[in-house]
Parts: sequence; structure tokens; C-alpha cells
Amino acid sequence: MASPAAPDTALVRPRYGHLGKVLFVDLTEQRHWVEDIDESVYRAYLGGYGLGAWLMWKHFPAGTDPLAPEACFAICSGLMTGLKTPFSGRIQIVGKSPLTGTWADSNSGGSVCSHLRLAGYDAVVVRGKATLPTLLVIRDGEVSFEPAGELWGQEIPETFHAIKTRFGSKRDVGVSAIGPAGERQQRIASVMNDRYHAFGRQGFGAIYGSKNLKAIVVSGSKPIPVAKPAELKALTKRITDEYRKDLGLVARIITYFAKPKGWLGWMYRLMTRMGAKIQSPTAVMRQLWTQRGTTAAVALSIENGDAPIKNWRGVGSRDFPLASRGMKTDGSVVDKYITKKLSCGDCPMPCKGIVKVKSRNLTDVRRPDYETIVGFGANLLNDDIELIAACHDACNRFGIDAVSSSATLAWACEAVEVGKLTADDLDGIDLRWGNGEAALALTIKMGSGEGCGAWLGHGVARAAEHVGKDTAAFAVHVHGGEPAYHDSRFTSLMGVTYISDPTPGRHTAGSASWNETFGAGFSLPAAADKKDWNVKWKGTAGKGKAQALHSNAHQAMNGLGLCMFTMLTGALPWAELLDAATGWGLTDAEILTCGERIQNLRAAFNRREGLGPRDFKPHPRMLGEGDGLLEAGPLKGIRVPLPMLRDDYYSSMQWSTETGHLAKARAAELGMTDLLEGYLA
Repeated sequence: MASPAAPDTALVRPRYGHLGKVLFVDLTEQRHWVEDIDESVYRAYLGGYGLGAWLMWKHFPAGTDPLAPEACFAICSGLMTGLKTPFSGRIQIVGKSPLTGTWADSNSGGSVCSHLRLAGYDAVVVRGKATLPTLLVIRDGEVSFEPAGELWGQEIPETFHAIKTRFGSKRDVGVSAIGPAGERQQRIASVMNDRYHAFGRQGFGAIYGSKNLKAIVVSGSKPIPVAKPAELKALTKRITDEYRKDLGLVARIITYFAKPKGWLGWMYRLMTRMGAKIQSPTAVMRQLWTQRGTTAAVALSIENGDAPIKNWRGVGSRDFPLASRGMKTDGSVVDKYITKKLSCGDCPMPCKGIVKVKSRNLTDVRRPDYETIVGFGANLLNDDIELIAACHDACNRFGIDAVSSSATLAWACEAVEVGKLTADDLDGIDLRWGNGEAALALTIKMGSGEGCGAWLGHGVARAAEHVGKDTAAFAVHVHGGEPAYHDSRFTSLMGVTYISDPTPGRHTAGSASWNETFGAGFSLPAAADKKDWNVKWKGTAGKGKAQALHSNAHQAMNGLGLCMFTMLTGALPWAELLDAATGWGLTDAEILTCGERIQNLRAAFNRREGLGPRDFKPHPRMLGEGDGLLEAGPLKGIRVPLPMLRDDYYSSMQWSTETGHLAKARAAELGMTDLLEGYLA
């Protein structure tokens, strides 16, 4: 990563919608430099994960331990971020995961990328290791390395308060920081952004900690030039007005009657499958997400089988009945604790919240969302929503991933149940199904790294390896990555995402399961042919092609820097937005092709690391095999042919099912032949 010669500025044409500059930082040498990125890179890969994948392909040393000083990571902005366009308040990070050893990326709300762009950069690449705890401070093109010794060991709330006090108010700076778990390099450590948002998965907190990097602090005030400012302003108003307008009559009726009992998602899906005409196909989803965000799906998912129960071997109706237990954790219950709504920047649909729980002395903390509620709730047979909120707060205070930590606890519960672990192994804590107090105590230990938390805090695969005694048999993961709380026996294409996306176990990576779950492809770009995007709930026909189209669309959306929930709540005019920003005139179809390039480069990173399609093995319970073949409930008797569906997806992407390499002919069509030399089929 040597600093190149500066280009002749007289030959550089004006740039719109992108700055063409990436900041490089070496923490070991305490130096920094800027590299100019050609516009052709942005046209091919957009920003966000696309720019990030390109940077990692160029600069990450193949085969390097992600916690080594030589390893690098990057925070990258999508092309719409910082332009005040709706749903663009996202932050994206890329690198190599210390949890899985694979490609890693994570997407979060917060203001860091907006500030980064306003400071003059589309991305920042960080390598090296500081001698002492350090803050990387970026202010309008000026970069400094500030001591952070007094912050080392501090939890997230104290860390953010100190940094905001030192460098400016909430709106003046964006902050991305780690807590004690990241400092200790726990492999499930997260990075917290602007206190309430997280790079939760993949272990990026451990990467920060390995570099003695406590936080990145960014502020900027420089305008970002756009090609058509009047058009962009008009588009912003049009989209915002659309999301804030009143619901139609049918949508109002559904929302009114469904709200008290958590049946909104079920009723909406039923209505769409019956062909009912709603004012906008997504009007109910917009209302749903604004009211409750992902918590609206909790009761529905427990009842219909989407939510894994009891470490993927339980049945909701039997082990966690909706009427007596499940509804105690529904979004309608969480609503009672909300003190104010919370959104990412530039969002007309605030889907998050701040809660107060007096019994747990929790004030001004982030509301638990679907993954946390199911993970610390139904998956542990714990129906105490206040304890679930406390577990979530512990994750955020110490900086650990809620999915990985709760999945590890579910494994530990089962290990205790079958006599493979005892209270003595767990520092005297009486962990068992339904004991929320024990779950909270162990979550705190994972975050602090104390006692048994030192080995639990590296995720379920390493915990099982530490204990041995055949406990790996019920450690549910894919290549070290714990799958999220959407059951592959319920929606098979989510399972395909778990085992085929370059980030194993990931659910926020683009999946046609959304069409399986919510009906027709109502929220996909105008270029989409519905017959290719739509899939039936049962059967396998056409699912590989639909999965490929969805994953490519998802990556295009990330490249633009937009929120994934817009794919549930109404297709945004991608081409119009991008053209107003850049003037490139790309069509929706061309933007989808950018997404395909991004997905290929993410996958190629793993091939370069020596990982092929067969390395991402699903746990038998994810397939409905062994004790994962349920004898009751909505998933009774269901087996899922995930390997076959994965191969269908690979074929649709024109990847070899043996090596994972992209076909040479398709690489040529995508303009990736030279870039992927040595990794083509």
C-alpha cells in the first residue's frame, strides 16, 4: 500500500456523487496518505461493499490472520450516503473475519460514513497496530492519532460520552468504537456506531482490538458535488412524501385489527397471497416497520416456525406456546418500554427505539430487535422481556454480537442438559432452559472476558472445541458463523444464504426467502422480471435463479448505500437517484449488474483464501436431519435439500459447483477477466 504519485489535476474531470479519494492509515507507523480511485471502479462496483471488496482484493494480503498487524479493514460509504437521500444513513465495513476466517462485511446505521464523505473521502483503509490504545481522528481532511489510554477498558456508554465531550456534540462527529470485548479480541466482538448502532457480526470488534484501535472519530463539513442537485432534491421529497402519506382503507383495517395480537405479518401475507388489493403493495409493511421495526415479526415467527426454538430442535407451539409464553416477547409488549423512536440518518421510516426498563435500571438504551428477542428469548425458552432487554444492553455495553452470544448460550444450555457442562464449568452459574438470570450473567462474562466468558466469547464453534465431549454435535454453525434466527426448514432460501454467501451464517445478504415469506417481488427494481424473481413456498423449481437475482440486487443496494428494508417496503428509484447524484445514466439493469460484480468479488476473496463451496457445511438440524427432523409443529417432517439448492444457486451465478470459480465467459461479460485471473473456471 505504497503512496502513489499525485495525478495531474488539470487532467481530472469533475466528479459527481463520488469523491474518488480513499484515505489509507498505517497505525504502526502513525502515518496516512490518500489514493485516487478511478471513476471506472465506481461505475463497475459502486461504493459500500463494492468499493470495499475492490480495495480488499487489491490490498489485503492473501492468507493473513485477520488479527495480525498486516491485515487491513476498510470502512466504506455507499454512493448515496451523505447526500441526504432517504434511507442512506448507513455505514459499511469490510475485511476478513476472525470468527470464520472468511470474507467479512457488516452494515450499520450511524453517521460515520456521512461524516467521512463530508471530510473528503469515500473510504478509509486501516492496517498496522498502534503501540498504545489509540483514537483515529479524521476532521475535514486532517488526520491525527490521539491517545486513548483513559478509555481502554471503558464500556460503550462511557466511551461515547467521553469522545463526544472531547470532540463535539452528537451531530458534530460520527464515532465507531469498541468496548471491553473488542479490546480482549473476543471473536464475537462488535463495533458500536454512534452508541446505538452496531457492526454486530463477523468479529470486527476483535479486529479493532488487535490494532489497539479504540475508536474512529470522524467529522466533515465539505459539500459533496452532485450532477443534478435540483433533481436529487425533488426525488428526496417525492420518496419522503410517499413514505409518510396516510394508509389506504384496506391497509388501515389490517393494521388496526392485527396490531394488538401480533398477527400483522401473517394477515398481510395471507391478503397478498389471496390477491387482495392494498393501496400500495407495501403500505402495510411501511406502517409495520415504522410502528415496531423487526419486533413485529417475533410472535408470528415463533408460531409459524421461522424462529428456531431451543437450539434448533424445539417446536414453538409445544416448547414456547404463543398464548402463554411467546406473546410475552412480542413487539406489542416491547412497545410499553419505548421512550422515543430511533432511526438511522436520513430515514423517513424510524424502525428502532430507545427503551427504559425500571426493574433492570436501564435508561436510554437501545430497544431489543427481532434477532435479540428470539435469540435470548425463544431460543433459550426465556419469556422475560425485561431480562431479554438486559441481555441486549449487556451486548451493547461490552460490544458483543447478540446472535453469536445467544447461540452460544443455547449450545451451553443443551450441554448442561445432557451432562456435558456443569455449573462448576460456568463459574457456579446455574444455566438451564428458561433461566434468563443465568443467561444475563453469562452474557456479561462473555462481554468482560472474565472466567468462562474467556472461552464462551469466541463463539459456539470454539466453545465446543474447548469443551470437547462431543458437544460439537449440537453446536449449530456454518464454518464458525452462527446462523441468524430464521429457520432454513421454514424458508429454504435463507438456508441457501447461510451456506453460500461469502459470510457464512449471515441472513442480511440478499435472499429470495423474502419473496417466499412476503409474497410477490413487489419491492424489486423496475428491471426485474417477476417470473424470474418470484418463487413458490414449496418445491425447488427456479429457486437458484431467484436467489442469484436477489443476492445481486442486495449487493447493488449496498453499493448505493441504501437500507435493505426498502426491499420490503417499496422499490426505490435506484436509476433516478444514482443519475441525479452522478450523471452516469445507468439503468436499473446495469445497476443490478454492478451488484453481480460485487457478489463475485466477495466470493473470489474466499477462493483466494483457499475456501470452496463444500467448506460451508450446514449443521444437520438446519437440514431437518437427525434430531432436526421435527415431530410436531409447522415444520413437522420437513427436510431441506440445501446442498442441492446451493448448487442451483451456484449454477445460476455461473460459478463452478466444485471450485466456486466464475465462468470465464461470464467474467469477460462483466469485465472481470484480468481482475480474477487465476480464479476463473
